[in-house]
Amino acid sequence: MRDIHDERLDTAQAANYLGYSKSTLEWWRMVGRGPRYYKIGGGRIRYKQSDLDAYLEAGVVEPREA
Repeated sequence: MRDIHDERLDTAQAANYLGYSKSTLEWWRMVGRGPRYYKIGGGRIRYKQSDLDAYLEAGVVEPREA
């Protein structure tokens, strides 16, 4: 059985998961930003769910105590 965090998502699914539009992920790929992705046969793009989680986690800001 595959780990749910190992699931491969296409651009539309990844965008939905992250809460962005598909065109935002496409733009990020073009300018070298955004989460890691995989290019597979025929130019298809896939995202690993665990990479999307890591991308979100990298953006966490810890508030400092006053």
